[in-house]
Amino acid sequence: MEPTQRIQRFPWGTADDAQVLIVHFGSKSTPMIAQLLREIGLRSRVIDAVDVPAVAASGYRPRLVILSGGDDSVCNDHAPTIADRDLALFMQQGIVLGICYGAQLLALKLGGKVATAATPEFGEVQVQVHAPFGAYVGGTAVMNHHDEIVALPSGWQVLASTTHCRHALIGTDNVYAVVFHPEVDHTEHGEAFLRHIAMTRAGCTPDYTYDLAAYVEQAVAWLQQVMPSGDVELGLSGGVDSAVAWALAQRAYGARLHATFVDTGFMREGELEEVRGYFGSAGIAYVEAAEVFLEHITALPYTGPEPVGEARYYDQVRRAVGQCFIDTFVQQARQQGRTPVALVQGTNYADIIESLTNLKAHHNVGGLPARLAVTVVEPLAGLFKFEIRQLAAYLGLPEEVVYRQPSPGPGLAIRMWGPVTRLKTQALRRGTRILEELIRQHYPAPRQRPSQYYLALAPLASCGLMGDERVYGYAWVIRGVTTRDRESYVTVGAFHFSPAFLQDAARRLTNEVAMEDGTRFVRVFVEVTGKPPSTTEPH
Repeated sequence: MEPTQRIQRFPWGTADDAQVLIVHFGSKSTPMIAQLLREIGLRSRVIDAVDVPAVAASGYRPRLVILSGGDDSVCNDHAPTIADRDLALFMQQGIVLGICYGAQLLALKLGGKVATAATPEFGEVQVQVHAPFGAYVGGTAVMNHHDEIVALPSGWQVLASTTHCRHALIGTDNVYAVVFHPEVDHTEHGEAFLRHIAMTRAGCTPDYTYDLAAYVEQAVAWLQQVMPSGDVELGLSGGVDSAVAWALAQRAYGARLHATFVDTGFMREGELEEVRGYFGSAGIAYVEAAEVFLEHITALPYTGPEPVGEARYYDQVRRAVGQCFIDTFVQQARQQGRTPVALVQGTNYADIIESLTNLKAHHNVGGLPARLAVTVVEPLAGLFKFEIRQLAAYLGLPEEVVYRQPSPGPGLAIRMWGPVTRLKTQALRRGTRILEELIRQHYPAPRQRPSQYYLALAPLASCGLMGDERVYGYAWVIRGVTTRDRESYVTVGAFHFSPAFLQDAARRLTNEVAMEDGTRFVRVFVEVTGKPPSTTEPH
């Protein structure tokens, strides 16, 4: 029997005795609270709400306790909560800040009232500050809530409001509740808000810096410690995460490291050749496994087309891709006469949290099989995407790799509406190649481009006119998003493509691509929805 899955993650930016404790109630932006604290210069400790009693009883005394957002309603009978005694203890020893769900929970626990919002708010709103709050001056903020605080606990003050949310920021001397999300990229002055809470109100002192040289030194030493001997495999996708993991693992393992690039068949045309051009062939195997991946995915039962069915189906797709990757790496090693003891992955902090909070089953986290014959080693598990890009530049990787846009492991498989088929995949591979050519033509500098962009295939039967004939075909959807400096993808805005780019895209995608069965593409749409309420990827 194979041993149970083992995962080793390099810890960074956290500490069990941190001045700031973050209590996780299920929010997908919880990692961004920790990230914003790092920018301020503070380590943090993140725990699940169910672990609060044990932590509170341990003698650990944080200066600031942050209750995160969550996807439940505090009005529900079995919603996650915090015991009165634990909340009282946290309030006695420092400052307590609630964000969104955490804000509503604080208000309810301390005598206020929460009810379904008359006008729920999602996305960007304007915050007006009524009372001075350090350097925080309001402005654009991201809301994402169904409920609202309708009555305040005794002695609380209204500090800021929005058009539809009177109690957007409220509090008293040692307890504060904010309904918007100061931690996400598209909230203005979120750092000033959290800095005032942590440094001025809670009295925290800086204890964290992101020193690139120190990170490399410590990560390499850690890699050597967790895998002191034996062959080590690495999955090289060509993206910045796996490229940085490869560069670190090279330093740690030398000739013991064997990298494999797997062409899953769900990449744009020419992807393998492009990656080979970046990284060469020394110590790297390039494996074409399109048929294997396609066979596994097309065998999955399709549970769509309604939204719930599509969601279930694409969770299966992600897991199937994760299993195929592992099998391919292990098989490649065995064919070369190796018995690997470890698989290095470029998994980042956002991947881990999104999977653990059930936002998305990332193929390299939620998609990993329950039992593995190797240890999974993740040297970037404590970093966010923008930090990894800084590390990539420091390590001297090519600029096209440093600023390469994120691409999900399942690739084009999650950029079509189900079920995944060979016909759709072949057309989407060609269309995506054209989109990439146009992006590079119209936006030659990598930093001018959208933070992430892609083409999706929508089997939306639509009428067109080609050669004076009525033609029924499908549609393309172009998606481009922008992020702020922290590149968290917890929130994104729509990228505004130039008219010239859109004209070229519409012409080439309808003229140059058709399904192998002759079905044409007669329309090109551009998605302009932000996140929330949308997500970056369609699935």
